[in-house]
Amino acid sequence: MKRMIIATFSLLALVLGFSFAGNVLASGADNIPSTTKKVVVKQRLEVLAIDHEKRTVQLKDASGFTQTITVGEGARNFSQLAVGDIVDVNRSKSIKIKAFGADSVNAGAEAAAVFARTPEGQKPGAAIVGSEVVVVTIAAIDLENSLVTLKDKEGNTSVLSPEIPSNLKKVKVGDKVAIMLTQTISITVEKN
Repeated sequence: MKRMIIATFSLLALVLGFSFAGNVLASGADNIPSTTKKVVVKQRLEVLAIDHEKRTVQLKDASGFTQTITVGEGARNFSQLAVGDIVDVNRSKSIKIKAFGADSVNAGAEAAAVFARTPEGQKPGAAIVGSEVVVVTIAAIDLENSLVTLKDKEGNTSVLSPEIPSNLKKVKVGDKVAIMLTQTISITVEKN
């Protein structure tokens, strides 16, 4: 599981252009590399069709693209949904990556999530917030090729290229890197 976590964060760092050595905090003596990135996606969808027996809903976005989704049994108030309703979906992902000294934090991973939904009898709606923190150790720094090797608690490694290569000079082998991924999703339904 933890191998998957470090692989996921490494992939995020590479694909989305994030790096633990992104921006330097402006707090004077604290010259430790840190970065935060956030992506927000908002969708406004119209309900075109509903099959209550199969628990499917056909939705159309602003561009005209339609998709049929299956709604799980846990979705309260599905019977309140009507053709023509407007479904607003707001999603955000943020990643914060910060380097620490070798003895500042312990390597490992933790996760938490919170879920809420509308009361019985109202239009469907829900909010989900999930957060995961992974602390890894800098196992190697290759200044010549601008690469850093991160190692998790189990010894799994990932090699990354930071956004700002000069920040590699501000960390050392043995330093810890905390990676926090927070995701939120909110869904509200209103009559059209």
